[in-house]
Amino acid sequence: MKPVKHRATIICRHGKQTHKWLWVRKPNAAWTLPGGKIEPGETPVQAAQRELLEETGLQAETLTLLMRHETPERMHYVFEAEFADAPHPKALSEIADCRFAHMDQVPVLKDEIKLVIRSLLACDPATAASVR
Repeated sequence: MKPVKHRATIICRHGKQTHKWLWVRKPNAAWTLPGGKIEPGETPVQAAQRELLEETGLQAETLTLLMRHETPERMHYVFEAEFADAPHPKALSEIADCRFAHMDQVPVLKDEIKLVIRSLLACDPATAASVR
């Protein structure tokens, strides 16, 4: 049996338009939330900070752990990033594009991230209400 891969996943909201989240995608890939692998010796929050900076150039003022979502293959640590001002991301590193959009307006989402989002919205009524 393969070991479970741990990853940090970050929800970034667009200033006062809290129903819009930041989405990223690699070249020729489906859209997903910013995030990535937790490196050896790194905590989940450190990985979230690093991945957010590497992929978008953003530095969150705070990162709040919203939930852990486990599948047989992965453990997602889902964080919400808060910023002093409305964030202005740039596609960096392996990211080809990034944008803020309501999740219903994102053309193609990774199946795995859909499950994470569904789980989050089912267990967190405040988050669910904020994306309507």
